[in-house]
Amino acid sequence: MIRRFYILPLNPGVPDANVQEMIAVLSAADRFIPGLLDSSAGVDFDSRTVIWENTFVDEASYSGPYMVHPYHIGAIDNYVMPDSPECITDNTYATRYTTPDATQEVRGGIRRVLLLNTSTGADASAIEALAAQPQEKAASVFGADDVGWVSAKGRAWTHVWEQAFTDMAQLERYLGTGDGTACSSVEGFASLGIGLGSLKIFTCPFQLSPAEHQSPPETPPDTAPVLYTITARTAAADADAYVELLERCYDPFMADNGTALLERWRTVDQGYLEAEVHSTWQIDSLAAYSDLRAKTIADPQWTVFVKDAMPLVQGGSRRFHRAV
Repeated sequence: MIRRFYILPLNPGVPDANVQEMIAVLSAADRFIPGLLDSSAGVDFDSRTVIWENTFVDEASYSGPYMVHPYHIGAIDNYVMPDSPECITDNTYATRYTTPDATQEVRGGIRRVLLLNTSTGADASAIEALAAQPQEKAASVFGADDVGWVSAKGRAWTHVWEQAFTDMAQLERYLGTGDGTACSSVEGFASLGIGLGSLKIFTCPFQLSPAEHQSPPETPPDTAPVLYTITARTAAADADAYVELLERCYDPFMADNGTALLERWRTVDQGYLEAEVHSTWQIDSLAAYSDLRAKTIADPQWTVFVKDAMPLVQGGSRRFHRAV
């Protein structure tokens, strides 16, 4: 099984209501995606960062059904794809580890996640020994990011140490112990004779759903054509620049990947306080969009569009529809 932590830094100024919407979408993923268990998201106590934890039953589920599932491509990607008008995150990344048993006996409380880059194998072994000590922790597991499948962003950290606490009082008691103090900074680990190249710690609330409500049965892949629609709101003065960037950068990227622009509308001049630009492309299937998504970051046209056009976008939506 695979335990994964997806780290999602929030853009400046994102309203709390939008953050809570994303947290609800992430936390509900185990109700929709086969092979995905124990999905929970929360905001880090010390930063504007959302931590999303989940378990995959195996690597095939992680690299396969999860990546092409409609809930991932539609609901989740709305908040993380940089070309989405609903995106509220930036520089996201994931880290994970494999384990024979990812059973979560502690179903709610406070999650403390330590992301580490260890200097040597001996240092990793020393941390593993610390993690095995139950002192003032409801749960504690340490693992190496040795999962075979990774995204184009690669591996940000070599190891993960996840801890669970029943409540803030237990967390504070742990942080008051010698080990808790030492295991809170690179210098503290060094005082224990453990070398770290870097360390990042996140702490957030978590609440796992009942197991019977998770991981629905697999269904045949959806191979029907879909309509991919982006509706972007901009200042009235920015609409022309946004449309020009669509035509110069985004449309060619989409065409190069086998999609066809079906329509583009915009609101009439001087009719509204904001402008709205609506674009619809036809894509062969959701799986085809998944293939397209994997090419985005490395594509220079897509990158220019995100850099120059998305700062003009003040809101909007990104949806996949089926013609009826």
